[in-house]
This record gives sequence, C-alpha cells and structure tokens, in this order.
Amino acid sequence: MQGTWLDKARAHYAAGDYDKAVEACTEALKADPDNVLVLTRRGLAYIRLHNFDAAIQDFDRAIELNTRDAAIYFNRGNAHYAGRSDYRQAITDYSKAIELDPRDTASHYNRGLAYMKTHSFQEAIHDFGKVIALHPDHVNARVNRGEAFRKIGAYDQAMRDFDIAIKLEPENATAYLERGNLYAQLGDARRAARDLQTGERKKVYEERLHHGGVDEIECGN
Repeated sequence: MQGTWLDKARAHYAAGDYDKAVEACTEALKADPDNVLVLTRRGLAYIRLHNFDAAIQDFDRAIELNTRDAAIYFNRGNAHYAGRSDYRQAITDYSKAIELDPRDTASHYNRGLAYMKTHSFQEAIHDFGKVIALHPDHVNARVNRGEAFRKIGAYDQAMRDFDIAIKLEPENATAYLERGNLYAQLGDARRAARDLQTGERKKVYEERLHHGGVDEIECGN
C-alpha cells in the first residue's frame, strides 16, 4: 500500500497538484513513518505550497535518517532561502550538498545566489564560475557572476559576462538591465539608456509570459 501512495504522490506532484501530493505522502507515512523518499517528496510539495516550516521539518527528519543524501540538504537549503530568507543557513546546507556531490551545479548556483544576498561577492563569483565551467551556456550564472564582478569593481569581467549572456539569450531582460547599470556606472549614458530601455521592455514581456515570473533559485523535483 505504501508503494501505491508514493506512486500517487509522484503523479500528483508531476501534475502540479501539491495538496494531493502532500495527502498521498501523509498516507504513505502512516505505514512507514521513516521512509526518507516519502518525507523528501512531501517536503518538496510543501515548498511548492509555500509551507516552508513544514518542508524544513520533513527535511530535518529525512536528514536524521540519511545524512549522506546531497539532494535533501539542497532542498532544505531552498526552503531556508525562499521561505525564511535565512541565507546563511541555506549556504550551510548547499555547502553540505556540494561536499557530498561536488559536481552538483544546482547547489553551486543556489549557494552563489545566497552569497550574493550576504554580500559575499568573491565567494559568489567562485560558485557561478563552477557552474559556468560545467555549463558555459548557463545564462543566469553569467548574469549573476557579472553582477558580482560589478559589485567588486571588476568592470571588464562584468561586461564580458553580460555580453556573453545577451549573445546566448537575446531576450533576457536582466542581462540588459545589468549591463545598462554597468554602462551608467562607467559614465556611458547613451549605451546605458539603450540597454535599460531594452531591458524594461523585455521585462514586461517576460512578466506577461510567466504570469509573475519564475523562481529565482533552482528547485528540486
């Protein structure tokens, strides 16, 4: 029966019905309260429902039962980041995930975002660089690393990242906005105005397309 409830939970989660996914996981846990897979699945559904405290509680229990699963630390880091704005705890969890799985680019990327939130720009540059080394076409890593470079005054490196991001994804509003900010900082008013206008126009289109935007962090599934 537990397997049947888990299958139902997976199906509900894949369909975007996170309330029913939680219900199915809860039923599965009645038969097997220490099932790490089910606890993790319910935690992910709770994140989608923005019930971050419940998600963290499930991930805490899953980690008590299995301390060697990088994905659980990653997902708990996401709950701390998105739900509690507890960026330092998120960094701790992402760091543990990276320790267990050093090639996990999602943990490097999200830790880079958390480092940006704590103004740890050199550390953010390092993490975004790890992502780019494995995935040179990761546009968001390029844009965020460019912003981190701009924050520390490394303007040439910042411009290069923004230029590459725009070449890779010409419709990326944030890349234009960040490059516009850099041009403004460098005193190039004409190019700044051009990029900022382009970015704002593309931003409106993105908001309409995504009905309010997409998650900043990379999510588990």
